[in-house]
Amino acid sequence: MSGAKTFLIAVSLAAMLVAAAPVTASASGSKEMRRTLLSLTNSARRNNGLRTLDLNWRLSKGAIRHSRRMAANRTVFHTANLSRLVRRWHPSVWGENVGMGGTVRRVHRLFMRSSPHRGNIFRGGYSNVGIGVVRRGGRIWATVMFYGG
Repeated sequence: MSGAKTFLIAVSLAAMLVAAAPVTASASGSKEMRRTLLSLTNSARRNNGLRTLDLNWRLSKGAIRHSRRMAANRTVFHTANLSRLVRRWHPSVWGENVGMGGTVRRVHRLFMRSSPHRGNIFRGGYSNVGIGVVRRGGRIWATVMFYGG
């Protein structure tokens, strides 16, 4: 193989690796963004005399799927089957916050400025949460599923 062809193949492979890198970074970034949103939520609850929420990893998988659907559709909407997703834990109460913003902190601030979303964050009956955060198109898409009882 000529030097030019070898160089062209090497450049093409490097370009493919660079293009694939955000997918890998996004997966690890999602975990960090989920931790940040949980921390912000629990800090707000603690500051208002409420117990912190435990993260349910199984429910978080459903929240991640929903965040991906919102990002793919480029619109914010609630989960149609939330009661079905949480029923295995036999909750007496459940709710959901969904949102989109430039950063995780911005999404949290928007939740706190909205009476229904803030109400979910401060609802005393909640004990567990599933969180899905996805970065796509320069935006953060977040789903927070609460339950308790």
